[in-house]
Amino acid sequence: MRRSFASLVAATWVLCASAVVVPPGLAEFTGLSSAELKRLISPSDDALTPRDSTCAFNDTSGGVFTGPASPSAKDLLKRNSFVTREGTSLQLLGEPFRMVGANIYWLGLDENVIPDPSYPSKQRVLEAFADVSVMRGSTVRGHTLGISVGNPLSVEPSLDFFNDAAYESIDFAITVARVYGIKLLIPLIDNYNYYHGGKYQFIEWNGIPFNGTGADITPPDVGAFFYNTTRIVNSFKRYVTQHLNHVNQFTGIALKDDPTILGWESGNELSGARFGDGPAPAAWTKEIGELIKSFAPKQLFMDGSYGIFPETGQLENEVVDIFSDHFYPPNITRFSTGFSEVSKAGRNYLAGEYDWTGLNGGDDLTTFLSTIKDSKGAGDIFWSLFGHDDACCEFVEHDDGESFYYLRQNTTNLYIDRGDIIIDHAAEMTGSKVPETMPAVACPQFAFPKDLLPHGFSP
Repeated sequence: MRRSFASLVAATWVLCASAVVVPPGLAEFTGLSSAELKRLISPSDDALTPRDSTCAFNDTSGGVFTGPASPSAKDLLKRNSFVTREGTSLQLLGEPFRMVGANIYWLGLDENVIPDPSYPSKQRVLEAFADVSVMRGSTVRGHTLGISVGNPLSVEPSLDFFNDAAYESIDFAITVARVYGIKLLIPLIDNYNYYHGGKYQFIEWNGIPFNGTGADITPPDVGAFFYNTTRIVNSFKRYVTQHLNHVNQFTGIALKDDPTILGWESGNELSGARFGDGPAPAAWTKEIGELIKSFAPKQLFMDGSYGIFPETGQLENEVVDIFSDHFYPPNITRFSTGFSEVSKAGRNYLAGEYDWTGLNGGDDLTTFLSTIKDSKGAGDIFWSLFGHDDACCEFVEHDDGESFYYLRQNTTNLYIDRGDIIIDHAAEMTGSKVPETMPAVACPQFAFPKDLLPHGFSP
């Protein structure tokens, strides 16, 4: 297949001008000479905007990460290859692949800025993926890259009406993940009633009344209609069909065909009816999984139920590649029990969210992560990553008490100390090395001249 313009540009992102390698296809595509392309692509001395002196201190003693290095031939192959499952383990280019990284739920639509909600700025998205990259992560789980209904800024603001404008931020984030060599896991619906939408939006659209936000919904069992009402199931399937067939405006690749997307998750923390009462019905999960596999046979499918419930027939669903659980707080016994059950079913297991803070009880974080590392094929993704504001000056705050900020300094040194544990673990999972002093992440990441980039792609 002919390489897209954006992917050719992505192959040239470098740390210094002397390292620039111009892919032959890029010269052919643009009609520019190699010398002209090198001049345009090479970061200039003013490519990075200095931080204002009034901004929070940023420790640069370990150097500064300004963007992804020029990729090797193998790196490019990995970007263009799908993650596959072999029994209980995942592979990429025939080598073990371990999911490890961050939840970044706000990539498609953010509630933490003014106006609330808004599409996140491109430089915030770039910084977030740079953080994951320097932290040695392989994977990002991005809720609002797939959950986007019921808000005027959503992909589906009203039933069966689709908003193309909502795709710019989604497409950009997927493209940036590709540039940074990071794979994506994307949930398709939420168990709750928040700003980005969820199963209750489809219930409301189909005329079934309820009250409440978040997980506090009355009547408490109204969530079951999402799974057992044919017209609601069909309306959700139309959304999934629209989303997977959407073509990324920056890469020209349909989401269903993009190897950047490791897999699709049926939903976030799904429960049968009430919160915590068991998994989404196995028949519903099978129906959604088969729909996804019909469009995207090379991408993986994950059961988004909150937990492992062997007695329900959950693990007998052959269409599922990955089962998962969330850990608030870390619980080694719960993880090991789930891992054992999923392994017996011959599938992959993921700790899709966990509390990294150590402030809410639970097992020791280092021991918990070590248990995951020693559990063949298992992965983990912490909750959740934030970065700087649009001015690259202050951090964007979120109020759940479990937001992580790379190299952020505070009175307890929480982010530094716990960050060291997370980074060391990710390096072990991915077989990479960690420097003695971690580099700061440049904010903004350096940008290329706009006349060289596709319309609308302006990092």
